Amino acid sequence: MTLYADSEYPVRAEIDEAHAAQLDHLADPGTWGGAAQRLAVAREVREACYEAGVQEKHDGAGPESDVELPGAAREMIRHLAVSPQDFDQQAYESARSGGLSDEEYVEIVGIVSRLTCMDVFARGIGVPLRPLPAAREGKASGARPGVAKKELAWVPTVPNLPEGGEEAKAIFGEGYRPYILRSVSLVPDEFRQAVELEEAQYLPMKNIMIKDYQHHEGFSRSQVELIAGRVSAVNGCFY
Repeated sequence: MTLYADSEYPVRAEIDEAHAAQLDHLADPGTWGGAAQRLAVAREVREACYEAGVQEKHDGAGPESDVELPGAAREMIRHLAVSPQDFDQQAYESARSGGLSDEEYVEIVGIVSRLTCMDVFARGIGVPLRPLPAAREGKASGARPGVAKKELAWVPTVPNLPEGGEEAKAIFGEGYRPYILRSVSLVPDEFRQAVELEEAQYLPMKNIMIKDYQHHEGFSRSQVELIAGRVSAVNGCFY
């Protein structure tokens, strides 16, 4: 059975499969957080959205957990989940002074952004939020790219080629990657997960500069960009 089998609207197989894989990925240990911690982040996202009145009460909290997230993490998660448009550098610095490392911060940003994206999609097609999985055993890898450095973002990022060298090539491939993608490159797994979701819902990155490329049946590239721009404006997206 597919992830969105209960939807009255047809959902492209590519999106269905990508969302199923993204949810399942939360059950694995991450780079800086264990599986139980990552799922605790997901639960905090959903609870914050429900309490703020932007999502309905959900039955998809998943198995109970005794993981207690640090106060700085909970505050950051709730801010990002409910009002990301006013999450500024002061909010970032508050998370850092509250004890979160840049690496932990980036991993949390990735989880919050991907889960809220899928939860809003579920609401849009009129289905309940998809259940969260049970945590799988294992330890966080703690892998940090050696070439990551402060560029123009708040957190260190992996430079594009040629400066980023072999590490950048292994993470990005051969192509140029703008900050909108490289913003989470300090945690390469979050970069990869973000790209997988982006390519299913938006378009393959290799085709992003092809102006008349059509990835969605019934929508031209211009129509897709118009909708994206309008949604961004309504949501107050500073980017």
